[in-house]
Amino acid sequence: MKALSIIFIVFLFLLAGCGKSKKQQETAPTPSVAVDHPQLRTVVYTFEYPGYLQAEQTVNLVARVSGYLESYQFTPGQRVREGQTLFVIEPQPYKDKVTQAEANVESSKSKLAYTKASYERMQEAVKTKAISEIDYLQAQSDYGEALAAYEEARSQLSLANIDLSYCIVKAPFTGRISRNMVDPGNMVGTDASNSALATIYKDNQMYLYFNMAYPDFARLPKNTPSALPVTIQDVNNPEKTWIAALDYSSPNIDLNTGTLNLRAIARNPNGELLSGMYVKVIVPYKSVPKAIVIPESSLGTNQGGRYVYLVGPDDTIVFRQVEVGVLTPDGMREITSGLTLEDRYVTKALINVRPGMKIKPTL
Repeated sequence: MKALSIIFIVFLFLLAGCGKSKKQQETAPTPSVAVDHPQLRTVVYTFEYPGYLQAEQTVNLVARVSGYLESYQFTPGQRVREGQTLFVIEPQPYKDKVTQAEANVESSKSKLAYTKASYERMQEAVKTKAISEIDYLQAQSDYGEALAAYEEARSQLSLANIDLSYCIVKAPFTGRISRNMVDPGNMVGTDASNSALATIYKDNQMYLYFNMAYPDFARLPKNTPSALPVTIQDVNNPEKTWIAALDYSSPNIDLNTGTLNLRAIARNPNGELLSGMYVKVIVPYKSVPKAIVIPESSLGTNQGGRYVYLVGPDDTIVFRQVEVGVLTPDGMREITSGLTLEDRYVTKALINVRPGMKIKPTL
């Protein structure tokens, strides 16, 4: 009898608990859920390819004369100005050669003047038979040899001056220079192993090279490349981007890869872009005005593709499968089918709602 009483009490307790739970459910407040309307925006379809950068011009500075390297006059890795002295190769031996060549020019010039005057006198004398024909021919030959010697001396002087000028290695253009490959005091210019001095890069604008599949190239706007703008994106820091303009496409398709080589030019006034840098190339090929977009975070994914939760006229949750298009850089996804501007969609916390659920929408 006592056991039956205990069972009866427990039954009443459970019954009271169930009734209380049901009552709580009936009186639970309607949850507030953030909703919004889709937006209209122009979206751009793009192709993405890997690419690399190359300086507009690259020059390997080499020693064009042999001698001891006296000094270098720049900070490695920094910018240098066009015409700035970069290296000095021992100039004294070449100055001496210039002095010697100048002396040879003066000597040959004097001899030329003498033989010319003698030849002119012989020309008059031979007319009156005052000299023999042989003497005249000898004077003519002496004058010709003196003239040739003078021209050779002038040529040697010119070469000596050129060699002397090579002792001063100057920047051919404004750009960034590498480290010095040879330290002062070393012999340079004797052979290929010690001729390289440094490399200078003209980087005020950069060339961007990449390969594009021909089917993608065929979808680009007509007359490409015609300064078509493309975006350069740093692969290590996607937030850093630069704009370039296409200026070249290969006239043939690579038989092995089915691609064309393209080039774009990017301005680089601050020197942020470096030669040899690998980047992502974003090429626009189609623009869609007045496209319907919603945040990517407001979309769910299932086996059927992408979906959203809409809010019906009676403020209940409605499941809707949608077709999607391009994702914009700021995280907005184009909806190509399944959504209108009048629809209200759940913006976040999709796991907290379910179809048929009554909510209190908040915009």
